[in-house]
Amino acid sequence: MKKLSFICMTVLAVFAMASCRGPMGPQGPQGPAGHDGNANVASSTVTVRSSDWEWVHNCQWMVTIDYPAINNNVYNYGAVLVYMDVDGAWSQVPLTYYYQDVTQAGETINCAASIEVATLNDGGVRLFWTESDFYDGARPGTHDFKIVAIEASVYSHRSDVDYSNYEAVKTAFQLAD
Repeated sequence: MKKLSFICMTVLAVFAMASCRGPMGPQGPQGPAGHDGNANVASSTVTVRSSDWEWVHNCQWMVTIDYPAINNNVYNYGAVLVYMDVDGAWSQVPLTYYYQDVTQAGETINCAASIEVATLNDGGVRLFWTESDFYDGARPGTHDFKIVAIEASVYSHRSDVDYSNYEAVKTAFQLAD
């Protein structure tokens, strides 16, 4: 019994000494103000390089983007929004993208592509790029995409937001670019 009491007293003494602290020093200066944000909304810009696209289904290009903020709650009850940078403005996907291309002969041609998105339930999105003529010519170029994942608890209470307009989403959810 004396041995058990000695062990208990030793353990208590070790915990008591480990929890002791010396005097606190002076408090440091105030740090810079951070951005207001929203813990229930995640937003990131992803650059998809031309080499990232893969030719699939013998008619379109595809790229998969991992995005861990897309969880079961977001996938089943929230919202996943994808926007593409088109001439400096964010346009919501799906969209028809009009652009000009230069052929090997140096001729400038007008082109159109359909960009579509599929949300993956394991945390990501898959983008599909289909040329209007289904021609498998050159890979799509490098493009920036913005992905916004909104938790259900927030999304279900914000029917006032124009989700097709990234600037409105950015303002409503206090997103930082």
